[in-house]
Amino acid sequence: MMQFEHNDTMMKQKLTILAVEKRTTMISRNSHVISKALKNFLSASVMTSLAGQLAVTTDAVIVSHMVGPDALSAINIVMPLTMLFSCASILIGLGASVLAARAIGDRDKERVNSIFTIALIMLTAAGIAVSATTYIGSHEIAYALCDDARIAPYAFEYTRIITGGALFLIISNGINYFVSTDGNPGLVTRGVAAGAVANVLLDIILVGQMGIAGSAWATIVNYIITLAVVSTHFFRRGSSYRLVNPLKGLGSHIMRNIYEGLPLMLGNMLLGGAVFIINSMILSAAGADGVYIWSVCLQVLMLTFVILNGVGNAMLSIGGVLMGEKDYNGIRILTRLSTGFVSATLTLFVLLVLLFPEAPAYMFGAEGAPAGIDTTTPLRIFSLLLVPFAVTLIMRFLFQILEYRILSLLMSVGQLMGIIVTLWIFIRIDPDILWWSFPVSAVVLIVIQLAATSAIYMRRRGISPVTLIPDEPEGERSIDLSIAYDEKATSLAITKIEEFMGLCGVDTRIADRLKECCNEIMHSLIIGAKRKKRCFDIHIRIIGNDVHAVLRDAGHRSDARLLPATLPATVEHKYMYGQNVLFVQLKEEQT
Repeated sequence: MMQFEHNDTMMKQKLTILAVEKRTTMISRNSHVISKALKNFLSASVMTSLAGQLAVTTDAVIVSHMVGPDALSAINIVMPLTMLFSCASILIGLGASVLAARAIGDRDKERVNSIFTIALIMLTAAGIAVSATTYIGSHEIAYALCDDARIAPYAFEYTRIITGGALFLIISNGINYFVSTDGNPGLVTRGVAAGAVANVLLDIILVGQMGIAGSAWATIVNYIITLAVVSTHFFRRGSSYRLVNPLKGLGSHIMRNIYEGLPLMLGNMLLGGAVFIINSMILSAAGADGVYIWSVCLQVLMLTFVILNGVGNAMLSIGGVLMGEKDYNGIRILTRLSTGFVSATLTLFVLLVLLFPEAPAYMFGAEGAPAGIDTTTPLRIFSLLLVPFAVTLIMRFLFQILEYRILSLLMSVGQLMGIIVTLWIFIRIDPDILWWSFPVSAVVLIVIQLAATSAIYMRRRGISPVTLIPDEPEGERSIDLSIAYDEKATSLAITKIEEFMGLCGVDTRIADRLKECCNEIMHSLIIGAKRKKRCFDIHIRIIGNDVHAVLRDAGHRSDARLLPATLPATVEHKYMYGQNVLFVQLKEEQT
């Protein structure tokens, strides 16, 4: 027994030395390949968000100028209802796509197809139920949202039409998540862009003829066109999704789907509820003019969601696959890059709002507002919320990836309840300073979040104190490297991999087979490498007697043709996020 403990301790010491060497050599893991994946996904995802937000912003701009500020307030008043529609697609579609991403990373095709089939059925059923129910009660819903004599008639006219199109919104958004997760965010961008362009054109034509009702019809057509374009992915040969018997594992998949999507769905639902409560509080404290100022601030917040939604979708999709691979270093790199991008971009955006607050005010119809309304000061104050709000949101996405669902849910509740409670306090103190409640609440939440993660870290070591990312998969050993495109670097990498497997006690037959596979793949990558290429990544996990390896090469799909035809069936290739990803699985019975 003592000898066994001694040998185990020696092996851990050797692995620690190897890990130190790995970090100090030219082949240590770097952010290059993950950065390429993030940029590739982010460019498509941000363009998707931009196109989607263009439709929303166009509605606001055209309606505010052609119909009036009260019509803009009406769209803002109805926003909690449209957020409720999105809750169904988030609960089912986004939750299922996160599960599918992990299954893709784990190479479980049967589970991927089952998740997709059940989610598609659930999206359709939920869309029909929500659309029918809200359409029947559209009059009551509109006047429950707002009974102000100036705003309520516009709200009812918009609600009556938009509820009929809830089916298309729910299915379209749900399908978008699946296609993005499957490594084709560019198609989602094209679909959303096509719908947004149609939305803008129809807004220009219909709002002048039908008023605010024309805006609602344009939005419905937007989602129909997006759905038609994006659905073409499922007929492509490279699609990971196939329809299968939905009864197999139905109950367990539905429960896991709901469990996965619940924190994200509740976050969106709470956002809708928070908007409703804030609308009511500001209407009571500052009247219809205050609601208009809040509507402009909310539109500015929605503009930042072009970046936040893009980064969030990228994190959930790329991070979900990395989580399936147990590539925690990759998740760490992804989080650092995402947080840095969001902070830098939104800091610049806030500076522009602070310097030129008249621009967004004019964009959303300030010239048609009653005389004496000051929108510039509230906009400047409100903009201070944006960066801390965004950082908290990024952490929520990360905790969802890491399966800290309760923490993600509590952060969703805290983020919105903090705004409401702080707003209530500031209104009680002095209604004239109510706009300061927004940045104050965001800073307080960051402090609470840091306290919560620190408490979790104190109870569970082996994780990062702020991000909670594990240092190593539990019960597994792994090594990950970034390798330059030259023979010397690959030879060094093979030596490191061989040493690592020897220290882990991997069967020599499996170790030799892995070396053979990696040698063939690396040699082919070097031959096909272009000058601009810097390095490729390899991540190897030892799970019991099995070895799982993933190689990522950032490049065009045509690079896959350079791979040797002699590779065994245990190696699979998939092109996703602008990368050729090769999955290698070697089991003891295969040797």
